[in-house]
Amino acid sequence: MIYNKDNFPKIISERNLTATIFVYIMFGLLFLAMLCLLIALPLSIQLEHNSPISTGEMIFNLIYFSILLWVFWVLYKDYKRQKIKKIIHISIDQYGIHHHQSDGIVHSILYKQLESSKEAYVSDIDRKIGTKYSPGYIFGFKEGKQIPIHFSKAENGLTYIPKNKYHLIGHFLQGVTLFCPHIKISQAVFADYFINPTTFEFNKKAQIITYILVFILLMIILIAIDLFTKYTKGFSILF
Repeated sequence: MIYNKDNFPKIISERNLTATIFVYIMFGLLFLAMLCLLIALPLSIQLEHNSPISTGEMIFNLIYFSILLWVFWVLYKDYKRQKIKKIIHISIDQYGIHHHQSDGIVHSILYKQLESSKEAYVSDIDRKIGTKYSPGYIFGFKEGKQIPIHFSKAENGLTYIPKNKYHLIGHFLQGVTLFCPHIKISQAVFADYFINPTTFEFNKKAQIITYILVFILLMIILIAIDLFTKYTKGFSILF
């Protein structure tokens, strides 16, 4: 929906409970796997062939597991310390975007703080392409530096994944257009996040079609590679 300066509403993120639970489960499984590896591996080596644990191995176990317990205690304390900084919701209003932490602190990026880009071929609001090591994100400029503008947060095992992320992005971009019209938004931002640059609405249909086309393209590539290996090497990868 298109708003003006007088009726621009405040919207709040809605937690994606399913995705959040999934991330917590994956983090928990990874932690359990690491725990089992660190505990079971040295014990399995020591108990190989049902041999009794020697005095040297007992001394090693005492030192090793004491250090391991201390490391886990430090990680737990760090988790508790980071937990108070956990994002509980994200809001966007006529002033900007606000990340609300569980300790009551709010980190805001205000429209009036945004600056024009001084980098060639980079818009005032642009996007960073993701890699296999880090996801892509939208960024702007503040005090002469690039600043990331996050619409979901995930750090140190603490996660907040809103199910209306694309709605938040569209609303923020509309807020920039209304309250900071001199700030130029890259068309790539609208395209990457399936936001209509005229209505600022999220086009879910376009997203689904794009994902289907990408899946089909990947399948065609895999089948082509499989056929190539089958007729040149004599074996099939997929079939």
